[in-house]
Amino acid sequence: MFSGIVQGTAVISSATQRDDVLTIEVELGEKLVDSLEIGASVAIDGVCLTAVEISNSTAKFDIIEETIRCTTLDIARVNSQANIERSLKYGDEIGGHNVSGHVTATATISEVSEGVNGRTLLFTCGESETPYLMPKGFVAIDGISLTVGEVNRGGNSFDVHLIPETLAVTTIGNKGVGEQVNIELDSATVAAVEAAKQMLANQQ
Repeated sequence: MFSGIVQGTAVISSATQRDDVLTIEVELGEKLVDSLEIGASVAIDGVCLTAVEISNSTAKFDIIEETIRCTTLDIARVNSQANIERSLKYGDEIGGHNVSGHVTATATISEVSEGVNGRTLLFTCGESETPYLMPKGFVAIDGISLTVGEVNRGGNSFDVHLIPETLAVTTIGNKGVGEQVNIELDSATVAAVEAAKQMLANQQ
């Protein structure tokens, strides 16, 4: 379990395809690798992965085909930066929202609007995701807990407003139009929408 509060960024330094498994190596650095053990969960750009090997400040993670299919983590990500969050421990403060690290799908940045200090990003997503996006609700984008701004269900799009701190400490400030991101829908919103659908279906 994660909170969507990114703890730092790290470089994906290598990627090796072995049959149906992609193994990536991430240079976590001393702070992020501290006390990390084999078998521990780490969110890499919002994707929950298991550490399979640790050497100094570097960790390796195996990625199966299904994860590659529905996220941005593939062999092309070598030498790119990724957002990192270690899994929560009992008693940790949850400053964002409950994030599982099970990415729902990817979305594409379709517009970037610069403010005086912050920035607004407009995303285009799939038709199956928009029913679960609510204004002022939560969404995790590349592992970052963010508040949804406006939602255009007809256009399958939504926006988020980014403060300078988010732009400074995560990778999202370096992304532009046309780039893809991982999105994880808020589980509480999904549950509420599905419950409402079921109630309406039972009334018919």
